[in-house]
Amino acid sequence: MSTSLDLRAVIADVVREVVADLVGPAAPAPSTPAPGTPATPAPPAGVAGAEHVTPPTLRERVEAVRIGDDADLDRFARHLLALFENPKNRQDLRAGRLRFRLAGGAAAAESADRPAQRIDTGAVTERQVRAAAEAGRRLVLGRRAVLTPLAREKARALGVPIEKER
Repeated sequence: MSTSLDLRAVIADVVREVVADLVGPAAPAPSTPAPGTPATPAPPAGVAGAEHVTPPTLRERVEAVRIGDDADLDRFARHLLALFENPKNRQDLRAGRLRFRLAGGAAAAESADRPAQRIDTGAVTERQVRAAAEAGRRLVLGRRAVLTPLAREKARALGVPIEKER
């Protein structure tokens, strides 16, 4: 548990540094919340009564990020920079509508405890991934099974572990 919090603190520091370098000295330094307290996004500047407005959850996105070593952290920082180049993503990041969560860790350890759903042949589709997620199962693909790109994305989004036999 404390390792997860330490990793989150390191990621938060790296993100602050990257954003500060990108935005420049004109942007005010973000306040650092106390450890263990969830950070609430600041309302958009210049909006009257914004402190009483609940941000829309319709546009809220949460991306799972897997960081196991320095290379993963570097990839995440570069991905964040690429996201920040798009004005819509930049707005969503600043407003807290685009958030990140750590993938793996405790969830990876729990995946071994999940019952397996085996698929020996054919294409694995989004529908099969969704069914596995609803049943709380992990997917085990045989040598002749093929995972479609959309199914892979759906599995990442739903947290369905996939194992491929070699």
